[in-house]
Amino acid sequence: MGVVERIIMGNNQKTDKSLASGVIWKFAERVFAQGVSFIVSLILARLLLPEDFGVVALVIVFIEIANVFIVSGLNSSLIQKKEINEEEISTIFYCCLILGAILYGVMFIAAPIIAWFYEQPVLTTVIRVFALRLPIASIQQVPSALLSRELAFKKFFFSTSIGTVISAVVGIGMALGGYGVWALVAQSLVAALSDAVILSIVAKWRPKKMFSLKVAAPLLSYGSKIMAADVIGTVFNNLSSMIIGRKYTSSDLAYYTKGKNLPYMFRNNIYTTLISVMFPVMSKVGDDFEEVKAVARRSIRMLAYVIFPMMVGMICVSEELVIVLYTEKWIAMVPFITIVCIECMISIIPTIALQTLKATGYSGIILKLEFIKKPLLLASILISLNFGVKAVAWTLPINTVIELVLNSIFSAKVIKYGLIEQIKDVLCPLFLSLGMSVAIYFTSLLNIHVILGLVLNITVGIVAYIALSAIFKVEEFKVLLGFVKSKLRK
Repeated sequence: MGVVERIIMGNNQKTDKSLASGVIWKFAERVFAQGVSFIVSLILARLLLPEDFGVVALVIVFIEIANVFIVSGLNSSLIQKKEINEEEISTIFYCCLILGAILYGVMFIAAPIIAWFYEQPVLTTVIRVFALRLPIASIQQVPSALLSRELAFKKFFFSTSIGTVISAVVGIGMALGGYGVWALVAQSLVAALSDAVILSIVAKWRPKKMFSLKVAAPLLSYGSKIMAADVIGTVFNNLSSMIIGRKYTSSDLAYYTKGKNLPYMFRNNIYTTLISVMFPVMSKVGDDFEEVKAVARRSIRMLAYVIFPMMVGMICVSEELVIVLYTEKWIAMVPFITIVCIECMISIIPTIALQTLKATGYSGIILKLEFIKKPLLLASILISLNFGVKAVAWTLPINTVIELVLNSIFSAKVIKYGLIEQIKDVLCPLFLSLGMSVAIYFTSLLNIHVILGLVLNITVGIVAYIALSAIFKVEEFKVLLGFVKSKLRK
């Protein structure tokens, strides 16, 4: 039986069991994929100069913005809808293909203009090649949505793992061969192509000769609002990088981008894991607001319990971490790591609040929120430009606080889960993480080799956090410990 047949006929698995299994497999997929990508990025960081990474960062900004049109609304509309048929699925597939081709054409034409604006002639060719990700990504959206609806994240793990290994071999090989930025471009394209091919195979679905705008209208109505909100969000989230790349040097942009990427890598892997599973689960019980709230609370508590110690710990060891991983030539990225770690901690609550609105069908509210939040972000960035790159970076946590308040207002109205209750749910891991930081501080006073110091600080931090969790009998610790014990017994 294929994915579509199982989705249409329904699935009788328990929500909690599906959620737990999906989280495990999705997390395994993200850890493996990002682990390999991180190794490749370290190789490139040692082979290339910060200026080279600045050029790549500029290209990625525009590709990510264009990519949101493909991976956002239409994909979400298939996942969110309780029942779907073959005509709807095929129609969305063809809409994705058309959109991918149009977006590539736009990027191809815009490439010389972007290169002229940033006074970087090499950007023209890099953008035109890198943008091939867009039509490739359009192919995999429907298979990906169908597997997500089925919570078949085990299949995601194997398909992504294969593609990651293939792309890693290509990327590392080209990096060692002296191809510079083209190693990163090739790695990205090969990964996208591998994912598209393998996901199409494992989903066991092929497009039918069906296309109906009438059938697609409700899906496009919901999806277009999510797409518009995500596009606005992505544009403004990358606005600081675009402005830094224009006003300051390529090195400044490289330090800023690398400083963001390190904490984002850890946070986004966990976010992607939980949200990829949580959204389809919430969508299945979207009419039961009490159940949606229960899933949201469990998600916030678990995210805070895992992410808070990671971010606090990274702040404590950021200098040693940069020296060991990237060498001293990248030491200027340390302040940006600290700022972004703070932003990552604040972002947990508004991120989950937004997912509850999306899963319960309130895509219109999500779009309205973007029109409120993003002008404030733009104003803060324009003001901060006169005070240097670090000031621009501080706009990230400041605007996340604003997002926290606004998103919580609407989540309180929809599922009765307000800001005060949300903050209470993260206080325990916050205090545990601060206690852990005290232990790391005293360990860091020892005058030992940087590598040994980094290992010792991380070890002390982990032990302290686990010990505090056990002493205060933290529920999330019990859940994770029980899961580990059950796997060890098997």
